[in-house]
Amino acid sequence: MKRIALVLLILLFVVGSAFARPSSVAIGAQLGFASSGAVVDIGLGSLYLNAGIGYPLGLSYIGFAGGAEDVFLEVATLTADVSQAFALSENFDFKVGIGTTAFTELKSAIFGLAGPVLKGEYWVPNKNFGLTLTLNIPVMAYGYVEDDEIFTGGVVFNAFLPLAGLFTSTIGVLYSF
Repeated sequence: MKRIALVLLILLFVVGSAFARPSSVAIGAQLGFASSGAVVDIGLGSLYLNAGIGYPLGLSYIGFAGGAEDVFLEVATLTADVSQAFALSENFDFKVGIGTTAFTELKSAIFGLAGPVLKGEYWVPNKNFGLTLTLNIPVMAYGYVEDDEIFTGGVVFNAFLPLAGLFTSTIGVLYSF
C-alpha cells in the first residue's frame, strides 16, 4: 500500500510539472486584511517563489472604526511562499506550498505565522495578466524581540492558528513578462 501511494505521489508531481504554465517572472499587487501591497512571483519550472511587502490595512481600519486619532501603524507586512504549480486547465493553475506572513517595524521585532498555502491563479486568455487567490493555513506562530527582558523569541503551535488564515489570505493581480 505504501509503494502504491509513493508511485501515485511521484506521478502527481511529474504530471503536474508537465502541464504547469511556463516559467516566468510576474509582478503585481495583493489585497488582504493583514497584507496589502506589492508582490513578485518567480517561476523556476513548476516551482514558484513568491515574495511581497505590504501594510496591514485591516488593522488600520479597526483603529479608524474605533475612533483612534492615529490609525496608521508603524508596521510592515512581509509575505513569502514556495509552491508547486499544477495546471488544471489552459488558463488556471493550482499551487500548493508553504509560506509565511510576518509583521515587523523593520527595526527590532518580528511576529509571524507560517504554514501551508493554497493558491489559485487564473490567467486571462491571450493576455499577460492574471487574478490570484492565496489561502493561508497557519499552523505555527513565531516571534523575536531584540533587547526584551521578558520575551526574546520563540515558536508556538496551536490548534486555533489555522483560523488566522481568515485574516492573512489575499486576493491579487499579477502581470507576467
